Amino acid sequence: MTEMIEEKKAKGEPLVVMFVGINGTGKTTTIGKLANYYLKKGYEPVIAASDTFRAGAIEQVTHHADNVGVKIIKHQKGSDPAAVAYDAVEHAKAKGKELVLIDTAGRMQTNTNLMDEMKKIKRVSKPDLVVFVGDALTGNDATEQAVKFNEAIDVDGVILTKADADSKGGASLSIGYVIQKPILFLGMGQGYDDIKEYDADWMLNQLFSDDEEEMEVKE
Repeated sequence: MTEMIEEKKAKGEPLVVMFVGINGTGKTTTIGKLANYYLKKGYEPVIAASDTFRAGAIEQVTHHADNVGVKIIKHQKGSDPAAVAYDAVEHAKAKGKELVLIDTAGRMQTNTNLMDEMKKIKRVSKPDLVVFVGDALTGNDATEQAVKFNEAIDVDGVILTKADADSKGGASLSIGYVIQKPILFLGMGQGYDDIKEYDADWMLNQLFSDDEEEMEVKE
């Protein structure tokens, strides 16, 4: 993702990232974490509050934006989510900001209207990346959600939250394998700094370290 920001920056454009996934997986917090992560790397992000379905969602993402110190673009509850995303992209272009993070509504993946709304946001904001945010602890549910979103709007990558509590990392392997898309980041806790770029070697260690210890004990 950082390389993509640099490529877009060379063209004088922002990297536009759209986040999808159901409510309660930590999607909005993840957006706050990523804004903080890239702010610390010297980039200037802007967040689009495109979950206009719930007033609470707009407040929540505004809270994260204020906490990490980035601009938020928002409209009234019930307004067109695609228009909010579009405005955020235009704002980033006008102000020379390098990254646009678009929050979207997260009702259940079986909701046809929601999927149509996602497609419209994607069509209007033309994101460079569509990222599925899943909760590592929900296992098969997260994989099923990823499949549905991938079928509907073609996901480019995955971020898993609560990965610190999923000691074996099973969800990440399942999701990555089933939808054949890369895992970009792992959420590792509640704080804004608790996010790390996905590292396959680290994941292998997570998977096998306990087994090795058990074998040593038996020997």
